[in-house]
Amino acid sequence: MRYPPTNLIQAISLADAWAQAVNFVMKYGMEIKTEYGPMSKDICSVIEIQKPYMEPMLHPQFPTKEMHVKEYLKQWERDYDWKKQGFEYNYMDRLVNYPSRDMDVDQLKAIRDFLSQGVSRRRQAITWIPQRDLFVKEDQPCLQRLWFRDLNNGNAEMHCMWRSRDLYAAWNSNMVGLLTMVRREILEPNNLKLVKVVDFCNSLHIYEADWEAASAVKPLPISPQMMRF
Repeated sequence: MRYPPTNLIQAISLADAWAQAVNFVMKYGMEIKTEYGPMSKDICSVIEIQKPYMEPMLHPQFPTKEMHVKEYLKQWERDYDWKKQGFEYNYMDRLVNYPSRDMDVDQLKAIRDFLSQGVSRRRQAITWIPQRDLFVKEDQPCLQRLWFRDLNNGNAEMHCMWRSRDLYAAWNSNMVGLLTMVRREILEPNNLKLVKVVDFCNSLHIYEADWEAASAVKPLPISPQMMRF
């Protein structure tokens, strides 16, 4: 294969989406060397999730266990001291303190307030700061953009765009953290239900060190509960 394939995955739950994506990447992903040195299997992905808050949100075979995810959820809170923890950036900081010429912009508050005005295609937030992120050797945000739309019937959809994702070891917990924050910051204040998530990723990959474990991932059985829309 001369280039990574592009794939659409349609899933009921987060756990279902993760397993489907892992299975596809292991079977069809292009083997490509990363900038860090190790090999990876890589695809470009579009993942649609119909019931993003359905339990279990974490797949039983996801390597990051529940207690670790509970600690990770703190990084999606407004008062998290990411600098004290030694991180190069923090998603929540970029979303609620995005630097502009005149002032830092709380993008989540703006989206929360604007959603109450009805249907619009303009409700989005970004994380990338070109003057910093294009030039540093340190970490840059993987999450690039969030887009929301009130569907005008008590329902809403969210699209999220990522430049790079570690599928096997990070995707599932990333999404639990993001969706927990979205429910608290965006949905509950507007009494909205999230009925569709679309997750775009330029490089969805599994590192070579995880290939053996990833090959053993099994899809979740489809239950009658999962089939009810």
